[in-house]
Amino acid sequence: MKDIECPYCGHEQDINHDDGYGYQEGIKHQIQCHECEKTYVFETYISFHYEAEKADCLNDDKHDFQLTHTIPIEASEMRCIMCDKERHLTDQERKEFGIGTLEDYFKSL
Repeated sequence: MKDIECPYCGHEQDINHDDGYGYQEGIKHQIQCHECEKTYVFETYISFHYEAEKADCLNDDKHDFQLTHTIPIEASEMRCIMCDKERHLTDQERKEFGIGTLEDYFKSL
């Protein structure tokens, strides 16, 4: 799908956004059609879409923490898959996953 359709000939084309051109709202941007070579203007409108998800952990349920995939692995955290809350690994979790500390990592360099 192309960005825009020429109002003169109907040719579909992409807008060249190099250097951010064409993103600013509230002004008329100029563009020349590659097909009919006529110049026309366009305006940019930005919209947002929101999607809701349940987060039972924020309503008196437990967080579902999973290990993040981080490089180096010693920088990994535990992140709740419902609300994205993060926390440091406990000593027990470090042993369980076989992950050292960042201090150990930097000493090994």
